[in-house]
Amino acid sequence: MPYLVDAHVHLIEDELKPYLDWIISSCRLRNVIVFANSMDWLSSKLNLELSSKYDFVKAFVGVHPWCAPSYSTIDFENFLKENVGRVCGVGEIGLDGKYVETVSMNVQKKVFEEQLSFAERYDLPVNVHSRRAQEMVIETLSSYRLSRVLLHWFSGDERMLKKGLDMGFFFSFGPTLVYSKSTRKLFQKCDFSRVLVETDAPVAYGACFEGFTSSPLLLSSIVYAVSNLFRKSLEETLNIIWENSQSYLGRRLLGDE
Repeated sequence: MPYLVDAHVHLIEDELKPYLDWIISSCRLRNVIVFANSMDWLSSKLNLELSSKYDFVKAFVGVHPWCAPSYSTIDFENFLKENVGRVCGVGEIGLDGKYVETVSMNVQKKVFEEQLSFAERYDLPVNVHSRRAQEMVIETLSSYRLSRVLLHWFSGDERMLKKGLDMGFFFSFGPTLVYSKSTRKLFQKCDFSRVLVETDAPVAYGACFEGFTSSPLLLSSIVYAVSNLFRKSLEETLNIIWENSQSYLGRRLLGDE
C-alpha cells in the first residue's frame, strides 16, 4: 500500500485531543506520514515526544506568529541544541497580516527572523505561514541561506508563486483544492516537483467534507484532486509527492528504505 504524506498538521490541538489515539492508529494502518507542526513552546515539546514514539510523526518545532509574544530566544536555542538530532524542521513560523492588531508585525518579524537564523545554523527545513504577508515573507526568506523552504497553504498570487518557485521553495495545498476554483487555478501554475499536500488539521471546512474538522485521513481526497488536475495516474501522483516530501525534508521518510 503506498504512503501518504501530510506536510502540515497540528496533532497537539484541543480539537484533536479526544481523537488523537484513533488518529495515530489510523495513520499507522493507512500508511500516513505526518509533519507535525507546533504553535508554541509546549506543543514543540509534545510533538517531539510523539515523534519519539511513532516513526511516522516527523516533529517540527517553532513558535507561530500568533504566539510570537511568548517566544524566548534562549529557550528555543537551548531546545534546538539539545534535540537537533530528533527535530525534523522548524515550523510553524512566519508572518500573518490578519493578526497585526493582536500581535504587531514588528514582533512577528523579529521572532520569525530569529527562528530562521536557527534553521539556517542547523540546516533544518522551515514550514512557513504567510497569510496576507506573502511578499514580506518571501523578502525576509531571501536574506537567509535556507535550502528547504515550504510555504504552506499558500494563498498569494501567481507573481508571488513564481518568485517562490524561482527561489526553489516548495508549496503545499490542502482541502480547498477539492472545491476552490481560485486554489485550483493557482495550483496549476505550480511546478509539480515543488508540490506537497497537507490538511492543516484541525480545520473545519464548511464548503466540503460536510463541515467536519479535518484530520490527516482526508489526504486521499486531496491527492485524488492533485492527480486529476495534473492529469497523472494516482500511483504516479503518490510517487511524485513522496519524492517531493523527501527532498523538502532532506532525509528519507522511512529509515529502513
